[in-house]
Amino acid sequence: MTRRQATRRRAMTNKSALADVTKELLTTERSYVQKLRILKTEYADPLRNFSKNKHTAIIAPYHARTLFCNIDQLLPVNEAFLADLEKIDEDGGPDVGDVALKHFKTLRGFENYKQYYAQHEEAQKLFVQEVKKNS
Repeated sequence: MTRRQATRRRAMTNKSALADVTKELLTTERSYVQKLRILKTEYADPLRNFSKNKHTAIIAPYHARTLFCNIDQLLPVNEAFLADLEKIDEDGGPDVGDVALKHFKTLRGFENYKQYYAQHEEAQKLFVQEVKKNS
């Protein structure tokens, strides 16, 4: 095998591997966005709304807000990221690196996860407390 053939073969393999990783990222992000939507619409929104009225409250308003922290900011960030990832396979579409740079560096949308992580421990404690209370 000549050096040129080896280089070309390696490039083809790398392209194929990148395509596989990109496909997996897209599949994972679709699943994640779907789960975030369900979490927000089926759990967070109803629990927060119920908590506003003492007759319908399942948990205290503070607990409802803390448990679901900033899901209202996280969902649109991930929806926008997913929308751009889905454009990768289009003719003239961006590559995965362009999409990542746009969302992580330029738009800084994923900065919203800092608040989520900062409140994660408190939310976890409240969750355990509520489970024990209702067991």
